[in-house]
Amino acid sequence: MISKYFEKYCSFYLSKYWVNKKKFENILKLKISKDFFQKKISLEKKTQYLNEIYKVIVFYENKGFFDDEKLIELKIESLKNKGYSIKKIKLFLKKNFFDENLINQKTKILELELDLEAQLIDKYLTKSGLLKKIKINMDKCETEKILKKLLFQGFSYNQIVKYLKEKHSIYDFN
Repeated sequence: MISKYFEKYCSFYLSKYWVNKKKFENILKLKISKDFFQKKISLEKKTQYLNEIYKVIVFYENKGFFDDEKLIELKIESLKNKGYSIKKIKLFLKKNFFDENLINQKTKILELELDLEAQLIDKYLTKSGLLKKIKINMDKCETEKILKKLLFQGFSYNQIVKYLKEKHSIYDFN
C-alpha cells in the first residue's frame, strides 16, 4: 500500500494529466524535493518517500495509468495537428522521457506517410499566420524570413523549397 502523502498527490495529478512512468517518477522526485526544501517534510521522510516511489509507480501501473504506446500516439497526433516537424516531434517525445525504441518505431511510421512534411509545413504556416503573408511576388527578404522560421521549426531545407515551389510558385531562394 502507498502512503497518504502519495495517495492524495498522485490521485490529483493523474486525474489531470496523462504521463508515462519515467516522467511521473521525475515529477514525484521533484515534489518530494520541493516539499523538503519548503520544510514540509523532514530528511527521514524525504528518504522514506524517495524509496517508496517505485511502489507508487507499480501501484498505479497495475491500475492501468501508464500506457506508453497509446500515450505516444496521442502526443504525436496532437503535435502533428500543431504543425510540428518530425524532428521537433522526436525532440518533444525525448524531452518527455518516452522510450527511445518506441519513439523511433512511431516516427518511422510517420516518415512513411506520403506528403506528410508538406502537410506539416502547411499546418505550421496556417497556425502561425505566415500563410497569409506568402505571395507569388514576395521579395527576397520576406522569403528568407519564412524560410528561416521553417528551418528553425525543424523542417528540412529541401522540403521547404519543394513546398514553396509547388504550393505557392515561389522560386527565388538564392
